[in-house]
Formats: sequence, structure tokens, C-alpha cells
Amino acid sequence: MTALLVGQPNVGKSALLNAITGAKVMISNYPGTTVDVSSGSVVIGGEKYVFIDTPGVYSLTASSEEEKVTNEMILKGEYDFIIQVIDATVLGKNLILTYQLAELGKPLILVLNFHEEAEKRGINIDVVRLEKLTGCPVVKVNPLKRRFEELLKRIDKATPPALKMTYDDHIEAAVSEIKKLLDTSELSKRGIAIKLLEGDPVAARMFGNDEIFRIIGSYKQYHPDIEQDIMVTRAGHAVILEEKVVEVSHSRKSRFSWLDRLVINTTLGGAFFSLGVFVFVFVILFYLGGWLQDVLGAFFDSFLQSLEPWLERTNDLIGSLVENSLIGFGAGISIAVPYVGIFYFLLALMEDTGILSRFIVSLNNIMRKFGVPGRAIIPMMLGLGCTVPAVRATRLLSGFKDRLKVAALFIAIPCSSRNAIIFGVVGHHAGMAYAIGIYVVSIMVLIITARMLGLFIKSKPIPLIEELPPYRRPVLKNLVVKAWIRMSDFVYIVIPLLIIGGMLYGLLSHYNLINPFVKFFDNLTVKWLNLPSGTIIPIIYGFLQKDLVPAMLSNALGTSDFASIMTPHQIFIFGLVSTLQIPCIIAFGMLVREFGIRRSFLLWILGFIYGMFWSGIVNKLLLAL
Repeated sequence: MTALLVGQPNVGKSALLNAITGAKVMISNYPGTTVDVSSGSVVIGGEKYVFIDTPGVYSLTASSEEEKVTNEMILKGEYDFIIQVIDATVLGKNLILTYQLAELGKPLILVLNFHEEAEKRGINIDVVRLEKLTGCPVVKVNPLKRRFEELLKRIDKATPPALKMTYDDHIEAAVSEIKKLLDTSELSKRGIAIKLLEGDPVAARMFGNDEIFRIIGSYKQYHPDIEQDIMVTRAGHAVILEEKVVEVSHSRKSRFSWLDRLVINTTLGGAFFSLGVFVFVFVILFYLGGWLQDVLGAFFDSFLQSLEPWLERTNDLIGSLVENSLIGFGAGISIAVPYVGIFYFLLALMEDTGILSRFIVSLNNIMRKFGVPGRAIIPMMLGLGCTVPAVRATRLLSGFKDRLKVAALFIAIPCSSRNAIIFGVVGHHAGMAYAIGIYVVSIMVLIITARMLGLFIKSKPIPLIEELPPYRRPVLKNLVVKAWIRMSDFVYIVIPLLIIGGMLYGLLSHYNLINPFVKFFDNLTVKWLNLPSGTIIPIIYGFLQKDLVPAMLSNALGTSDFASIMTPHQIFIFGLVSTLQIPCIIAFGMLVREFGIRRSFLLWILGFIYGMFWSGIVNKLLLAL
């Protein structure tokens, strides 16, 4: 049996999937897209159930790429039933989606999440009456506390909803005509006809034909904006249903409502809030990540020392390969893992507490003053985690030029891997002031670049629409699972690359091929950037994966104690060079997929030159002081 988990963003679908399947979740791209879809399986009552977590949607009328994927998965009908996860604190908003699902006629189970929170606010939902009126099972869950027994008991009771809606005579007449031309057994012909009338692009591609489009066009004289007319009717039914099953006994404002007013309504409040979040993340990464780096670094140093007698006795080539691979592996683990892992944990913490959405809103109020589109804040925030999904998230923007403009800004937005370089190399070996300095320079470059691009790429301001979930207490296990899922690629992909990269360096070093290569770039590294010649190796390796940079710097310098070879000024410039770039070949591949090979290659070349230009300018200015 296969079930689709469907619901609006931030309703707890992923938490429910993790709870039911024991966090044994697989993440893959939906065919033909770059949209992530999570799935997991579990045996219930002797039968195997597969749960697929679809991207969050407010409506089945597709607009963004994520909504198109969810819409297509539902319209294909390749599943047995749907589980709609509902935020009980805003039942009415969720019931609009319920009515859309009901029109398609597939078996449905309604799952009420955050019901305890709703009750604390005085929102009491008559579950028995809601089940009677909808005609499908309604159950309460709390996945964070692993309370979903009722859902498992009734998992085989999914039934098509009994909700019925009647539109005005012209719409009903159009529905009747279109139904006659449809040939589908998986879904309700009425539901498909309504989606075609709404102008849904996915439904049009899957079920439309010339005759159907002719019929739709003929009714435009009665309903010039038929999509809105259908939506208003549906929303009205949702409001009426909510009034029948919800009783509000009292209204209690959130204890943090004053904070929302401060962050959302005032520029100064938003600026202080944003600064506070940055400081919190920075301090945790600097001190906790630094401590963990020292512990892991000391362990690998002692391990390498214990191998020295064996390395001295073995063949020179084998010894060089083993030693450099271990140096790369040890540096990657001791530098990248603490900072990347802690960053993703903090990101999950901000998501689950509700802080992240407010952080996005506060940054929107600030960044739009610099000519950046309001909705660009979402991919820019994702860029602090990983540039790959951030590039994909530019699809949220209205125009191609805006998307390309924001993609260019990722040169100055440090992802988690570049943050690991800033903290693990610069902060740890040169000091906190130098690490802060890189962020200051990056922000200045970001603002200057945004201003420059704004002169050439004009865009119409579009308001940011971002759901502000209630402040919630996080659950440690859920945070760990989220952080691990996001970090798993590093463990399974990057760590082998660290070992291979170290071995390759050892091979080149054994045959004395390193010096001719690094000397070729001396005008860039030594004269322009004032860096040791060998630093070109990790700079170039960084294009493959930024997580390789600290390890390859250890190989190039022959030690993990960077401060013994480079001055704090040089460490700072090296960190700046590693930050102001297109981050890695995977991000470059995503750029190619989104913008084409020519634009992406041009962006990569110009980004490399641009980053080297600013790094060199900062280097010359500091030397002149």
C-alpha cells in the first residue's frame, strides 16, 4: 500500500514520516526535476506501507516547481490513499486543500497535528463531527512525542470524502461538458474537469485536448476569472465547515507576540533580530565547533604519529599515498564535520522553533532596500546551508532575470562548507576577529554586487509571502534526525573524496609534479594575494568540493597547524579567496541545469575573477595600513 503525505508547509509532514518509519527515510529527486521527495516504508498489521512525503502546498493549483510536483503526484493517481496532515491551529486554511482533494475522489485520512497547541489557545475541534461531515477518518497525532497509534490502527480505513460542492450554473454546465471528454479511472472525472477549468498547467498537460480547451474558452464570457470564482466558492465552503466543527472558548495571544510585532513591523527591530540570530549561530560555531575540532585534531595527530615507524619502513610511494590520504581524511573530519554538523543542527533548531521564518522576514525588510527581490531571501537563506538547493529555490522568483541576478549573489553567500573554512581554518588559526572580518567583507561584496546588478537588471518589487508558524519547543531527536539527513551526503560522498584527494596529492608529490604546477600560478597566489605558492592546490581542489579545502591545505603545507606556516593575515586572505567563489562543481551542475551551460560557465569564470579581484584588493589595503 502506498500513501501520499499531503499538506501545507510547516504542518509536520516530515516529522510524521520520520516518526512512523523510524527515521529510515530515503530522499530522491522527483523524475525530471530537482525537487526533493522523501519516502519511507514500514510494516503495519502484516502489510507493507510506503509513505511518500510530498512538497508542502497551500493549494493544488500549481505555481511553484514544488507545487507542480505535488500536483502531478496526486493527479497521476499512482498510490492507494492520501494522508492530509493538518495544522489544527488554523483548521479553516487547511480545509481548502481538503475540498480540493475531496473533488478528486481518492481515499483520504485527515490527520490533526498541533491539536494540543490549538486547545491551549482555546480552539476546540469536534473530531467526531468533522469525521461525520467529511466522510473520512479523522485522527489526532503528535509525531514529536511519537503519538500516532490511532493513525496506525485506522490506516486501512481511508475512504473517499463525502464533501460535495456545487458551483454556479455556468461552471456546472462546463464541468458536465468536459466530463464527457475525459477517460480516467484513477481519479474523479468531476475533479479533473474542475482543475482543467481552473487553468491548472499540470492537469492541462495530462488530460487536456483541443476540444476541452475550446469548451473552457467558450465559458470565459460568463467567468473571465473562472479560477478565482472556483477558489472563492471553495474557500466559502471551508469557512462554513470550520464553523460547524470548531468552538473557540477563549483567545490567548502568544507570549512572544510582541517579538513578532517588533521583527515584522520595524526595520530597526528586524535588524537587531537578524544580528542576534547571526551572533548566536556564530558564537556556537566558533566555540563549540572549535572545541570539537581540537579534540578530533588531537586524536588524528596522535594516530598519525603512531604510524610513523611503519611509514618509514614501507615503500616511499605507498607511504606517501597512505600518509597524505590520512592527512586529508583527518583534516576533513576534524574541521568540516564539527562545523557542517553543528550548522545543520542549528538550522533544524531554528526551523522547529519558528525562528527561521521570522529571520527570513526580518532579512527581507532589510535586503529589499538594496535592490534584492523580496522572495529572494528564501534561496539566499538556503544558500547558508547549501548552494545547490538555493539555486533550485530561485524558481520562487517571478522572472528569469531575477533568478540569474540572485544566483550571481551566491558568490558572496557562504554555504556550510565555506563556513567550515571560515571557522575551522580562519577562526581557529587566526582568531575570531579575522573570521568576523570575512563575513563583513562578504556582506559588503554582496551589497555592492546587488547594487551593480540592479543597475542592469530592473525588477518589479513583489511582496514576500512567508508562513509564520507559532513558536514551538523543539524535540532533540527530531533535530538530530534532520541534521543527519542533511549531512549524510558529506559522510557518504565527501569523505571518500577527501581520501582520494589526499592520495592524488601524494602521487603528484612523489613524482615531483607539484612545484611546476604551483609556480605557474605564482603571479596570482604570491604576488596578488600574498599567499604561499602551494595554496593554489586547495583553491583549485575547492571547485570539486569546498569540504576538500582544509584537508588539501594540510597536504599542501604538510601540517594541520596552519598558523606555523602562514601569518594571520595570510590565513584571512586564504579564507576570503575560498569564500568568494562559486562553491563547488555540484553547484555548478545545478547552475547548468537551471540557466544553461553558457551562462553558468560565464558566471563561474566571472565569479572566480571577481572573487580574486576583491580578495586581492582587501589584501593590498590591509598591507598598506
